[in-house]
Amino acid sequence: MLSIDEILKQEDAATLDHFGLKDVDRLVEKLKTIGGDDFQRVCILITKNDREVYFHAGTSTTNENNIWIEKKANVVNAYEHSSLLEKAIYADNPDNYYQSNGLSPKDYAIVGGGFPICVQGTGIVGTLIVSGLTDEGDHDLAYKALSALKQS
Repeated sequence: MLSIDEILKQEDAATLDHFGLKDVDRLVEKLKTIGGDDFQRVCILITKNDREVYFHAGTSTTNENNIWIEKKANVVNAYEHSSLLEKAIYADNPDNYYQSNGLSPKDYAIVGGGFPICVQGTGIVGTLIVSGLTDEGDHDLAYKALSALKQS
């Protein structure tokens, strides 16, 4: 499991110079390339300004993946950080996350796979949510795809 500092550094490193609708297809290509064979094992949601701009349901996924996507997205939207960060913060007592924030595990999941799409000087402009691998695998795919998009 990554530490809080490592996750925050990843979020910072994945901050983009810009992100618009023209960038969505490029991000999807990065997800396909980096995901390889795993691309058919995941569901992916990309949003921009609370608008769904891309959804992929791999051939090896079920509706359960869609449910996890919604829960992870709720965490990212509420805290403007990755869902794995919240998991790291509450690692010793995950139930405390729900109790102290008045949230339900029916609606929120502090597991990896939800990643904010941030733009330098603007902040969060969207989300990239992955579900289907391990939670750290989901997080890693999102992070690597955003980092690759930034490099291109």
